[in-house]
Amino acid sequence: MSVNTREIITDILLELDKEGSKSHLLIREVLEKYDYLDSRDKGLIKRISEGTVFHRITLDFVLDKYSQKPMNKCKPVVAAILRMSLYQILFMDKIPDNAICDEAVKLCRKKSFEAFCPFVNGVLRNILRDKENALNFDGIDDKVQRISVMYSCPEWIVKMLLKEQEDGESLVKALSGIRPAFVKVVNEADTEVLTKAWGEAGISFEPARYIKNAFEIEDFDGMESVPGFSDGRLIVQDESSMICAECAGVQKGSDLRILDVCAAPGGKSSYVASRMYPEGEVVSCDVSDTKVSMIADNAERLHLSNLKPTLQDATEFNEEYEASFDIVIADVPCSGLGVMPRKSDIKYNITNEAMKDICDLQKAIVTNVSRYVKPGGVLLYSTCTIHKAENEKMVKFITENLPFKEDSLKPFVPFLFDKPRKSECHIQLRPDTDGTDGFFVARFVKSKD
Repeated sequence: MSVNTREIITDILLELDKEGSKSHLLIREVLEKYDYLDSRDKGLIKRISEGTVFHRITLDFVLDKYSQKPMNKCKPVVAAILRMSLYQILFMDKIPDNAICDEAVKLCRKKSFEAFCPFVNGVLRNILRDKENALNFDGIDDKVQRISVMYSCPEWIVKMLLKEQEDGESLVKALSGIRPAFVKVVNEADTEVLTKAWGEAGISFEPARYIKNAFEIEDFDGMESVPGFSDGRLIVQDESSMICAECAGVQKGSDLRILDVCAAPGGKSSYVASRMYPEGEVVSCDVSDTKVSMIADNAERLHLSNLKPTLQDATEFNEEYEASFDIVIADVPCSGLGVMPRKSDIKYNITNEAMKDICDLQKAIVTNVSRYVKPGGVLLYSTCTIHKAENEKMVKFITENLPFKEDSLKPFVPFLFDKPRKSECHIQLRPDTDGTDGFFVARFVKSKD
């Protein structure tokens, strides 16, 4: 059966226009549905879908410049076809431009919008005739608008980052780049065998910047195809998340009882459980059966009998947990601005108002789960964002309202202090300066009184 990959992409883009749709989940579902396609077609669907969504602000600006009708006035199908086609023209170099235009017109016709074929063809041809200037934004005088259009980031987020962060433009730029996949080899003894197998499979890899036996990998067809994944020898998570797990300070063979709340899909839980294995216990919680099943799948794949997937709402007190954990890891729900390159539509779905609600939720969670920490035990707070209200201001909330004091991270992640940091006890990781996702981690010790 013949399948038109660009029609699939168009349908994805139209579905993502609906409220509540999440690009990374929808694209994963579509790729599972069309699993019989070859790797090249699946890779094309994923790249064009994600890229078109991520660069939508830039694409619409360019299209509006060369079209008599703005994109927000176009039929949704026509707009999706134009955006998808322009993404290929401007950001991909292996597909001939003329072929992209021809496919756009054919797809417009197939979708029963034949009357718009001349319009679609005319707009794309106009851009092609001036392609070298299409991404020239020097004419935008307003700094916020220029940064927004260049890096496809909503203006309100640009304003916030310019106000809150040093060299905010560099940060926005870094958050517009593609982030690689990372894996951690569980047992050091497997590293040589696995890296040899990756090379033989044509998988590109290089050592991660900070974590030993962790690697950045590329050129693979789904994680299941990477040698070592299916048989449980690899933990999959960004290096920033590995750093957070390192901040727990868990040593090989430690016999600790650890609680990881809001844990799905279970990367940090798996990391610390594998470090202690076969000793210790990690109770790994989340709020829904679906999320707990993700944790369970990870635990089963990695053969971690000391990892206990558990259904538990982090905002609801469980008296059985009170003062019973040596370490509580609270990687709380957040705005996700630090992982915008991994979740292409997150920047369009989050709002300033929603971020205020998120901060209230974070306070409710840490207030509740702080009761689970033993006297003298550790609370590890983390987010995957770069928003001060969810990070530094939460540190202030915890130390002023809960029986905790900050604890130095230096003994656990000394490699992060090769350069000056504002604090020894909490760190904001950035893609432009640290080469990681935008990630925040803070460590606290509970009063013994």
